[in-house]
Amino acid sequence: MDLSREFGDESTPRNGLKHQTAALFHLLFRTLAVVVYLFCSFFGGGFALTFVLVVILLAADFWTVKNVTGRLLVGLRWWNKVNEDGSSEWVFESRKEGGSVYHSETENRLFWIAMFVSSTVWVLLLIKNLLSFKFGWMVVCLTGVFLSSANLYGYVKCRKDARAKVQGAVGNFLGRQLWNQTFGGATATASAGSEQQNQQQLLR
Repeated sequence: MDLSREFGDESTPRNGLKHQTAALFHLLFRTLAVVVYLFCSFFGGGFALTFVLVVILLAADFWTVKNVTGRLLVGLRWWNKVNEDGSSEWVFESRKEGGSVYHSETENRLFWIAMFVSSTVWVLLLIKNLLSFKFGWMVVCLTGVFLSSANLYGYVKCRKDARAKVQGAVGNFLGRQLWNQTFGGATATASAGSEQQNQQQLLR
């Protein structure tokens, strides 16, 4: 998994998994977090151990998805920076389109399905504990909901921003083409007419 290349320069096929390691780790930490939460108590692990392991796995998943798998699997990257005046600003980047750069449909589906399923699972576990009045375990589920939903929210906004940029670029291109066809032809006709008149005057 090469992280040294400049963002936007990756070339991926339309189908298949080119970034197999990234795809593995995109699923690994979030899956382990749910498995540990569900089965750690069966192997003698108490609440404290389960909480620590789940939080570590969720934090590892958050960092991996935000900094690695999002860039490699769907060509998106986001972060939130704090300006000098204290205000926060969302920053979005997307993979460059054109040339030999393609999005892998398989990697794209894997990325988004895993993101939505993970967030949904933690929400369901949170509701289950709420109905069972297990407020201690609710803290664990809230952590899962917050970390998984934060990444999901960031990438959804990033994808919308990327689509808006593409639509804006297409609109500008079509506008320029329409302008050139409408007024460029008239200008060329006027220039041709003027040149013809000049030639006629020289022949007299």
